Amino acid sequence: MNGEIISSTDNPMIKEARSLNDKKFRRFHGKFLIDGEKLVYEAVCGAAEIDKLFVDAEKMSEFGYILERFDGKLVPVTKKVINSISENVTPQGIIAEVFMRETGEFQPEKGQPILICDRIQDPGNLGTIIRTASATGFETIVLIDTADAYSPKVIRSSSGGILYTDIFRMSEKEIISYCEKNEVPILVADMGGVNVFNAEIASKNFALVIGNEGQGVSESFKEIGRSIALPMKSQMESLNAGVSASVLMYILLGKSI
Repeated sequence: MNGEIISSTDNPMIKEARSLNDKKFRRFHGKFLIDGEKLVYEAVCGAAEIDKLFVDAEKMSEFGYILERFDGKLVPVTKKVINSISENVTPQGIIAEVFMRETGEFQPEKGQPILICDRIQDPGNLGTIIRTASATGFETIVLIDTADAYSPKVIRSSSGGILYTDIFRMSEKEIISYCEKNEVPILVADMGGVNVFNAEIASKNFALVIGNEGQGVSESFKEIGRSIALPMKSQMESLNAGVSASVLMYILLGKSI
C-alpha cells in the first residue's frame, strides 16, 4: 500500500486515471475505469485484472472487506481527488483501473452464440445489451462501428456484464466471412422478420445481429441472414434497441440458462 494520501488532482497518477474517461486514452493505455463498490468488488474477486485501486482515505474501513482481498497497488486519495476521477454524480469513493481483456484472435467457442451489434450508438443501449448478453450466455460480442464498450456510461449500464464477456471490434465483412466459413447461421433482428416464437431455432450455433437505433440492421446482413421479429400490437412500431435485444436473447437462450 502507498502510505501517502494523494490530495492533488494534478498528480501524474491521478491525471492518467482521469484520462481513461476519454476513449483515445483508454485505447492508448489498454485500460478502463470501473467505478463503485459492487463493480470493484467483482473485479477484486477475479472478474478483472486490476492495475491500481483508488480509495477515498476516509472510507478505508468501510471498504475493508474489499481491500483485504486486494494485494495490488492501493492508492489512498482525498474525496476531492476521487471525485475528479469519477464521472458519477455521486461517487461512492472507490475506483479501479483495470486492464482490457486480451481477447486476441477471434476464435469463439464452437457451437456457442455470438452477438453482433451493428452500429449501436447509444451507450445506455449498448450497456443494457452487454448486461443481458452476460446474463443469458452470449459471451462473445462483436461490435461494428458501435459506441465504445469501455466508456463510463456503458460500464455503468452493463452493471458488471462487461467483465464477463469477450468484446471484439470487427468489420461487417470480417464477421460475415467468419460466419460463412464456419457455417454459423445469422439471425437478424428486423421488424419484417418471422415471429421469433415460430422461428424454430434448434441450437445455440448462431449469430444474432442487433441493428442501429434508427436505421436497423444493414442490408448486407439482411441479404444473407434469417430475419426474426418480436410480435407486438399494431400501435407500436418498434421497441428500444436495448429492450429488443434483451427480449430476443432471453427467448433464444432462456431455456438453456
